[in-house]
Amino acid sequence: MSELFPIFLKLRGLAALVVGGGSMAAVRVKQLLKAGARVTVIAPEICPEIENAAADGSVSLVRRQFESGDLSKGYFLVVGATDNREVQKTVAAEAASLGVLYNIVDNPQYCNYFTPATVERGGLCIAIGSEGQSPVLAGRLRKILEETLPPDAGEWTALLGELREKLKAVFPDDMEKRKALINEFIERSTKL
Repeated sequence: MSELFPIFLKLRGLAALVVGGGSMAAVRVKQLLKAGARVTVIAPEICPEIENAAADGSVSLVRRQFESGDLSKGYFLVVGATDNREVQKTVAAEAASLGVLYNIVDNPQYCNYFTPATVERGGLCIAIGSEGQSPVLAGRLRKILEETLPPDAGEWTALLGELREKLKAVFPDDMEKRKALINEFIERSTKL
């Protein structure tokens, strides 16, 4: 049984640091920007995708190696996406000492959170994690879910959210009743 606590974070407006400028860093930058984070990248060399994000003002660039003290600038989380093991260790140690969330790509022993594989349909997001042990398995499961989850599942999420709010007004103190009615609605209306 996993000792991890699954969670979805609201990052809108929060400062995030990505250490590294290659293709994996670009993937994490894209994910963080999608979540609304304010992203800074520290790396001596930057791939074209990150260069483009910096050119349009989405990302702040610092073109140099990570230095001790860089995390003291108030970052909420940091991603280490560099192949330099010493830099990875330094980022993880500094983040841990400051209580910052940190993920060192491909090094689960240097992480206090993991980025799951996800399947999204509108407001519905299904996360698949493997405690950092097998991203390939998580990716394969993501593909299976992508192929089997109905395309309109996100629309159902929005509709059920509206129904939930209406039921809260009618049954404000009876969560079990609301839950039963929503389950009944799902049973009668969908093939989920």
